[in-house]
Amino acid sequence: MTSTIRRPAILRTRHGLRWLAGGIVLLGLTVVIAYQARPATTVADERWLYVQPQTLENHLGLVGRIEAAMQTTLAAPFEGLVQDMKVAEGQRVERGQHLLTLDTTQLDIQLRDALSAQLKAESTVQEMQDWPQSEGVARARRAVTSAQLGLSDTEAKLADTRRLFERGIVARMEVDALEQQQRTQQIDLAASQAELRAALDRGKGVNRRIAEMELENAQARYQTLQAQHMQRELHAPFAGIVLRPRRQEGGGSVPLLQQGMRAIQGMPLFELTSLERIKAVTRVEEADLHQLSEGMPVQITGDGFEGTALQGRIEAIGVQGTPSDYGAGITYEVTVAIDPLHPAQLQRVRLGMSARLAIVTYRAENGLALPAEALRQGSEGSTFVTHRKAMDGASRQVTVTPGRAVSQGIEVFGLEPGYVQLPASRP
Repeated sequence: MTSTIRRPAILRTRHGLRWLAGGIVLLGLTVVIAYQARPATTVADERWLYVQPQTLENHLGLVGRIEAAMQTTLAAPFEGLVQDMKVAEGQRVERGQHLLTLDTTQLDIQLRDALSAQLKAESTVQEMQDWPQSEGVARARRAVTSAQLGLSDTEAKLADTRRLFERGIVARMEVDALEQQQRTQQIDLAASQAELRAALDRGKGVNRRIAEMELENAQARYQTLQAQHMQRELHAPFAGIVLRPRRQEGGGSVPLLQQGMRAIQGMPLFELTSLERIKAVTRVEEADLHQLSEGMPVQITGDGFEGTALQGRIEAIGVQGTPSDYGAGITYEVTVAIDPLHPAQLQRVRLGMSARLAIVTYRAENGLALPAEALRQGSEGSTFVTHRKAMDGASRQVTVTPGRAVSQGIEVFGLEPGYVQLPASRP
C-alpha cells in the first residue's frame, strides 16, 4: 500500500525535472542566437557627417540706437524780419520745400550802397587803365610844354642881348636879367617834368594795384549781398523733420520762431533732421575693437521695428575711447551707415529707437566647417580627418589645415565635400 502511493509522486518529480532542463536548454539557445545576431560594436558606433560648401560667418553682437545721418541748423542769411512762415515745429518736410521768407528792406539798402561803391571802383580802375590820356597827365604835359617854350624864348633873347652887349649897344644889366630869367625857367621846366613823371606813376604800380583790389572788394561785397538776397526764401536741403534749434552751451532756451520776429544774421532758425538717411551708433569694448574695420557689413534689428532687418556697413570707428558705463574698461564709438530705407521701412523706423547690431566680422563663401571632434592629431603634429566621398565608398585619412572658429564649427582647408567620420558615441 505504501509503495503504491509513493510511485506516482516520484513519477511527477522526474517529469518536472525534464521540463526544467528543457527550459534551460531553450534559454541558452536563445541567448546564443541573439548574441550571434548582434552587429559588431565598431559598426554600430560609427557616425558620419556630410559636409558641403556653405557660407561661413562670424558675428559680433552690439546694442545701439538709431540716429539721423544728416542733421543741420538753418541760420538766417542776413538780418531781417520773418515775413512769412510756411512750417511749424515738428512738421515733416520734403526736399526743396519752402520753409519761410525774410523781409529784404534793409538788405536792399546795403545792396544799393555796395553797387555804388562797385561802380566808383570800376571808374577808378578804368581811369588807371587810360591814365596816360587822363586830365591830370594832360595838364602836366601842358605845363612841361609851356616851360619848354618859355625857356626857349628866353634863351633866344639872351643870345641876341649878348651880341648887342658885345657891340656896346645894351648894358650889362640886361644880360644879367635874362640869365637870371633863364635859370628860373630851367628850374620850372625841371619841376614840370618831375610832376609829369609823378602823374604818370600814379596810373601804374602800387596805386593801380590798390585801385584793382578796391574794385575786387567792392565786387565781392556786392555779390555776397546778392547771394544773401537770393536766400530770402529758405528751402529744405533734404527731407526731414523741422525742430527747434538746440540750446547753445551756457545760453538760455531758444525762442520759438514766429512771423514778424527779427532775425539777426547767423541766428539759428530751424534744425532739420534727415529722414532720407539714418545711421546706427553703438559702442564696442576695447577687447573686441580688433575685430572691426570700416566697411564691414552689419545687420540691424530692433524691438521697435520687429520683423524688419536693415542692412548697413561700418562707416567710422572712434579713435578716442571713453570709460565704460558698466565699470572698468574703455569703449569706442562705432557708426554704421544704414542703406536707404523703403517707404514701408520709413513708417516703422524712428529716430532714437534702440537697435541690435550683428556685425559680420568674418565671411567666407563656399567654405567647409567641421565639428572640433572630427579633427584628429597625427603623430607628427598634423591634423587629419577620416573622409569618404560616398557612404558606400572607401574611407581614407585626409590631412587638413584648420582655420578660424566659426558658428558652424572649425573652418578647414584641403578637404573635398563628402562624409567625415565622427568619434563613436558613448553608451
